[in-house]
Amino acid sequence: MSKLVILEIRDADNEQRYPVTLRICDSINYQNFQSTVSGKFPPAKDLIESYDNLKRNRMDRGFGSYRKLEKLKKAQVTNVSVKELAKAVEISVNNWLNFPDSDFQDVRDLLLKVLSAHKNDVRVIIETDNISLWSFPWHLWNKFQEFEIEPSFSLLTTNINSDLGQINYINKIRILVILGEDSDINIAVDLQLLEESIDQNNAEITTLTATNSSKLNDELWNQNWDILFFAGHSSSEDDYSQGKLALSETESIAIKDLKYGLENAIKHGLKLAIFNSCDGMGLVKELASLEIPAIIAMRERVPDEVAQKFLEHFLNAFAREKKSLRDSVMQARKKLHGMEGEYPCASWLPMIYEHRAVEPPTWDELLKGNEEERQRVSIWRNLRAVLVASVLVTGAVMGVRWMGLLEPLELPAYDHLMRQRQSEAIDPRLLVVEIPGSDLDKYGNPVKDETVAKLIEKIEQNEPRAIGLTLHRYQPQQPGREALIAQFKNSNLLGVCAFGDGNQQGYPPAPELSEKQIKDQIGFSDLEIDDRQDNNGSMVRRQLLSYNPQRFPSSCPSPFSLSLKLAYRFIYGENIKPTLENDKWKFGKIILQPLGSQTGGYQKLGESDQILLNYRANPMPAQKVTLTEVMEGRVSRNLIKDKIVLIGVNDPRGKEEVDTPYGRMATVWVHAHMVSQILSAVIDKPNRPLLWVLPQWSFIQWGDTVFIWVFALSGGLLVWRFRSPLQLILAAGLATCIIYYLCLAILHRGGWMPLVPSVLALFTTGGTLVLYTVSREQKHL
Repeated sequence: MSKLVILEIRDADNEQRYPVTLRICDSINYQNFQSTVSGKFPPAKDLIESYDNLKRNRMDRGFGSYRKLEKLKKAQVTNVSVKELAKAVEISVNNWLNFPDSDFQDVRDLLLKVLSAHKNDVRVIIETDNISLWSFPWHLWNKFQEFEIEPSFSLLTTNINSDLGQINYINKIRILVILGEDSDINIAVDLQLLEESIDQNNAEITTLTATNSSKLNDELWNQNWDILFFAGHSSSEDDYSQGKLALSETESIAIKDLKYGLENAIKHGLKLAIFNSCDGMGLVKELASLEIPAIIAMRERVPDEVAQKFLEHFLNAFAREKKSLRDSVMQARKKLHGMEGEYPCASWLPMIYEHRAVEPPTWDELLKGNEEERQRVSIWRNLRAVLVASVLVTGAVMGVRWMGLLEPLELPAYDHLMRQRQSEAIDPRLLVVEIPGSDLDKYGNPVKDETVAKLIEKIEQNEPRAIGLTLHRYQPQQPGREALIAQFKNSNLLGVCAFGDGNQQGYPPAPELSEKQIKDQIGFSDLEIDDRQDNNGSMVRRQLLSYNPQRFPSSCPSPFSLSLKLAYRFIYGENIKPTLENDKWKFGKIILQPLGSQTGGYQKLGESDQILLNYRANPMPAQKVTLTEVMEGRVSRNLIKDKIVLIGVNDPRGKEEVDTPYGRMATVWVHAHMVSQILSAVIDKPNRPLLWVLPQWSFIQWGDTVFIWVFALSGGLLVWRFRSPLQLILAAGLATCIIYYLCLAILHRGGWMPLVPSVLALFTTGGTLVLYTVSREQKHL
């Protein structure tokens, strides 16, 4: 575990000795000091004199163009004399720190012990409010060089707050570059170095060139920054109380004038400031008081070429080699040493300020620090794309569906699901008397009225609950007409008429029946027909309950269907009183809710009193016997007593067949399914409910819309989650199976779910996002 070494130095006493306290702790536990020792530095008179002499000579000598706010005059001082003075300073630093002073001995021994034990895994901070001590070239001490320590600086008055710069990260390292006044220097090189050294996929540079304080302040307030970089002319007061930045030829600004903007930037994540300009210690002092985590600056005037080379070497170590901030500055300092033939003491210029409570960030740590937010931003960006795509695709699918373009796919899919349901037992309340082709050959085609009358008489002898005769008898089929009409005196017998439409012929009831008999004992036999898309036959998927003869005049005066009347009589006998409320049939708590114009896969049903036909999952929903078996007395009384008996033809040679989800079916069996549906919904509830669809408002199928959107969203999430084409194909196949079996499971409970639109939305959303992802990746290549 790395160690944090803090040298707290206070102002010199009367003997010009600096009180010092050495504190040792772990970097991650900076407030729990493991060791503490106090002492005093020896007087630094020789070091101060030699260093002041060096600074005067370097200022008089001048080396190239400086990044200093004030213009400087050059004098004739040789490089040799400056180097000699620099050597004297180095000797003074080592004499001062190695002086065998008893007041400093304990501090030095503990410091060397820690450095020796932890080598370069030590973070050394020199904390003092005496900014002149920051200017000392502490790095020249032979012990720091031996253990490769890059000391950094801080203020004693720093607030201990570990939350500095830890909030509101963005998805890239954001760098605010300020290019200030550039007289006699070339700061464009700094921008070029930044752009060349930084991976643009992970960092974003915003540049302000020769700006003004108002624009700079706006950027500090309106954006979140990780790094603040300044290049240009700057200066500090002699006592380092204030630093100024030359923003342009006409405006310079002090750090204190940007106080609130900088505080906001630090609060929202600013972690590093770099001042690649002259005399930075006044800038550092002011900015440090605002609790920034780390600063890099130049102690003194810096030649333009040295500033450029420092930035190049620092960025190479920090951004490319991913070294720590201290190691990056140390590496850049070492490389600057090679320039000291032309620019003496060039390697002395860089300094680091750091807040003891915050480890100076590495490049990777800046990225890692942003990783959580980057992931959140990436997740939100991808999720937003998924959401937008799923909503748009759902809207498009519902639009196509509303135009009826999906009906040719949805209705056959519905039929397929109906056939996949588990087989059901026959309805014990029904009996169908079939007249097959063999009986037609035996008794005539059409069957004579006399035969029908005898058949009804034999059935009546066994006390059925009701008899439904699906044979149209509007014309006499002699002999036996009178006998057949006489059977209608039995109120249990119901006959049929047909109002007809474009697909079915209309048939009136038998004209011999009275008006009361027609009203009570005649129901229409018309079926709701869906034209098959292959133009080969017709499909019955719905049950028509009633119609308005006055609105649709026809030769069939009965407003109610045969199946409804038969079910009505049976249910009434079960002590359940059917009622008609608001044009809706109500049997106890069961309401036969008419279909809307948009129902399930249907989009243009029109207005009529109809419901979906919930076929019993058995092509023959009831026990059957033949005409011959009844006429010959071979039918048990128990098969007839208290049951609804339907009589009809089942001969493929005739026209009494229609298409159903279970194949071609005689209309008498379709009527049997219809009667059974109502009986089961009312009496067997909730085991066999009526078919239903998701809720809607007016013509808006919002329930289906939500259902479809869920799977549109799922398609997008699959593309987001799986990048491998094979994985994506397998996941899409699994999702399709889930949709299929979910729709089938819900259909077992009576619900018709939008299978085809959901699968279409799943693949369309997924395909759209695949194309979107590919196009984005190509843009980044």
